[in-house]
Order: sequence, then structure tokens, then C-alpha cells
Amino acid sequence: MGLAALTACDDCLDETDYTYSISSETFYNTVEEANAAVLAPLDIMRSAYNANFFATLEINTEYCYSKGVYTNYDNYNGFVNATHVTRSAANWQNLYKAIMYCNTALAQLPKASEMTEAEIASYMGELRFIRAFNYFTLVKYWGGVPLKTEENVTTWDVPKSSKEEVYDFIIADLQYALENCPDKSRYIATPNKSAVRVCLADVYMHTGDYAEAERLAGEVVNSGAYSLVQVSSSRDFDKVFGYDLTTSTEEIFYVKTSRTDSKTWDYVSYTAHPQYEIEPGKLMLNGNGYYTHYTDLRNHIISTWDTNDFRYGLNVGFYVFGADAYGEYTCLLTKYWDPNAQGNGANVSIPLIRYPDAMLIYAEASARVAGAPTETSIEMLNQLRRRAYGHDPLVPNAELDYKLADYSTMDSFIDLLIKEETYEHFNEGKHWDFIVRLGKAQELVGKYFNVEDGSWTEIQEKHYLWKIPDEEFNYNKAMNQAVDQNPGYTTEES
Repeated sequence: MGLAALTACDDCLDETDYTYSISSETFYNTVEEANAAVLAPLDIMRSAYNANFFATLEINTEYCYSKGVYTNYDNYNGFVNATHVTRSAANWQNLYKAIMYCNTALAQLPKASEMTEAEIASYMGELRFIRAFNYFTLVKYWGGVPLKTEENVTTWDVPKSSKEEVYDFIIADLQYALENCPDKSRYIATPNKSAVRVCLADVYMHTGDYAEAERLAGEVVNSGAYSLVQVSSSRDFDKVFGYDLTTSTEEIFYVKTSRTDSKTWDYVSYTAHPQYEIEPGKLMLNGNGYYTHYTDLRNHIISTWDTNDFRYGLNVGFYVFGADAYGEYTCLLTKYWDPNAQGNGANVSIPLIRYPDAMLIYAEASARVAGAPTETSIEMLNQLRRRAYGHDPLVPNAELDYKLADYSTMDSFIDLLIKEETYEHFNEGKHWDFIVRLGKAQELVGKYFNVEDGSWTEIQEKHYLWKIPDEEFNYNKAMNQAVDQNPGYTTEES
């Protein structure tokens, strides 16, 4: 079934059929071929945003601890483990592969002979969103990178662009996408204008254009197109993150997985264990699961988290290993699970953008534009909090609600925002970038990471960016390891 599984549509085409059966001279002329062009990078993104990607981001945080090949990275000295360097290089490669697929189609689509101008622009809007999303990932975790576009798609040697240049390129792509993407997804998992708005709002938060971020996130929040899924137990969150999930009212941009073509998500195995029962008789992962990171019940984030908050039970509340096995305080992460999984893969969609992301951006951006927290800022956090305790998100709750008067300064509000963002984004690979952008990473990791002795942890400079793979320098002669590598990395060190 291949990529058709992404669309939940029986008559959609498998991209690989086109790749190998239609020559480049005749490809990208029809709507069906353009559809395949969009599905191709989405397929690759299942490998780009894999277990290693999510695990690396989670072990950066102040609440996660690593095992195995990740342990050295846990010391906040950057990629010092050869296996980890290899895995991050694979993420780089797959991100650029997805970008390459976008570039190839973007170069050919303007010449399409069997589509209208509006159809061509719509598909190009989707592709430019996908390209921008992947460049946004690259610039956040690698900094300045080579900008490979439809204009230089056949050029091997491409120099490194500055971080500012990459952001300018991303913004241009997303502005085009906002004008031309469909209002609603053509199929499940293909981009729409809401995905573009949230992504562009996030980009503007990183570049300091808070007014535009507020406008874009507010358009999504106030559109009525999305809503928080109500819950009455921790596992009700499976309606948002669970296995075999088609979609939910929170889903804005998820990368879909499939049992039929064995393109499932391996990250579940990184947070699981063969003996890990999420419920009596139900394992987190059926097969060869293992775990690379965990949390500790003594950690400040975990020890102060109200256990009546259903997000606690969703993420850490189900199982603690005994002292005779992994330490009496060790607790694994349980947001994602699939009782029907085989081996190390699970049919759990990858939640890249969901409605709470827009709410959190709207909350912060509205405060920054006003110069102080606003009723909107507090209401966004209250809606997340009400849902987390099993209440209607839209109905004020005197017992639960935060009050603006108690968080009237920006400092107090940002602390509250971080608290709710941590709970909401726990184990989604988003928290590290959030606290780095806020300039809070050193403060939070420094205070909360060392649970055994309470000592201060110093984050090294090279921990903030990932290593640009050596292969990029070996084959891209416009890149120079001595000047273009990220701070602190050399071939010898790695």
C-alpha cells in the first residue's frame, strides 16, 4: 500500500510506483503526480523524526536521564559518542532527503501541462511548507546550514548560510504556503493553512516578531476548527497520541504511520521495556522493546507535579522499576504505546504540530506584544489546565484557574508558561527548544538535573547545537570543517 497509507484513501497513488515507472520528462504533469510529489517527503519524514531525534531532544531536558549510547551526551558536552554522532547524521541526511524531494518537484511543477495555475500553486504551497518545516528543524538544532533549493538542486557544493539567511528563506516559503496551501488538508497528513500559520508563528517567536506570531496563532485558536480533546482519565489521551489513530480535533500536522507497509514509528521502543505493563497484562511494546531514557521521581519537575493532573499519569505514572532492577526512583515514559506493535515499531502518528502548540504560542505572544500578561495569556493556560484535570476546557473553574493578578509580571508569567508547557509537551521533543529560546535552559537544567546530590550542572557551549556531519564536509567542497563546523566539534573529538 506504501504512501497511500498516509492518505487513508484507497485510490491514492504509491509514490514509489511513480518514481520508478515514469520518466522525469513526463513526471509532475498531473494532479495525481503532484499528489505523489507531496507524499514523497512526508514518507521520508517518518525516518527524519525518528526515535533518535526525539530521544536526543528529550535527554536534553531537565527532567530526563539517558542510558546506553546516550549516556555521554547526557553530560552536556555535546555529541561525544560515536554512535550518537552517526545517528544524528542520519537525521540530517533524512531531513535533506525530504528537502530534496520538495526541491525536485518545485523545479518541475511550474511546467506542468495538465494542471491549472491554481492547482500548481496549491501543490507548490504544500511542498514549500514541508521544505520550510524541515529547514526550521535544521536551523533550530544545527544553526546555519547549506540552503539547497530548486535553483541549485543539481549543485553538490553549496556553502553554509547564516542562521539569519535560513530564517529568511523559511519565512518566504511559509508566506508563499500561507497564500497557496489548501484551507483544509486534501488528505489526512497533507498540509493545510492552519499548519502553516502555527509553524510561521513559531518561526516568528524565534525571530522576535511577536505581533505576527500573535496574529497567526490567534487565527488558528479563534478559527473554531480545533479543540482540546476532553479526558476523564490519563489513557483518554490515547485519543490524541494513541495507536491506530486516524485523527483528532487537536491534530494540525502529524506524520502518519502504517502497519500495512511496516512504516511505523520506532520511538515507542525507546521509551518502553519488554516488562513494562501500562495496564495489567498490556505491555507498552510487544516485542524487542528497550529504553534509552527515563525520568526520576526525585526530579523537581516530577516530584512537584500534581498526580491529579491526568498528564502526570499519561507520562510517568504507570510504572516504577524496583530497586533491584533499575533503581527505586526510575520511572519510564508512557505517553505513547501500541499493544499491537511488533518488534521495535508502533503504529503511533508523530505529533509535530497540534492545537496546544498554537495555544502556547498565542499565550506568550499576546503577553509580549502587550508588555505584560493578558487575560488571553492566562486563559490559554487555563484551558490546558482544565482539560488536564478532566473538566471542560472552555468553562471557567474557580478551583483550578490561574488568576491574572497572581501572574501580573512577565517573569512570573513566563515561569507559569514553562510549567504548563512542560506538562503539555512532556516527551514530545519540543521542550528543549522552548527553554533554549527563552534563555532558560541553563537555569532549569542547572537547578533540577542532579537529583542525587543537588549539584549544579553546567551546559557546555557545544551542547546547544548538534554536530554537522563529517560527510557534509567530505563531499560538499563549499563547506570548510575549520570554519563551518559548530562550536566545539572536530573530527578528532567525535
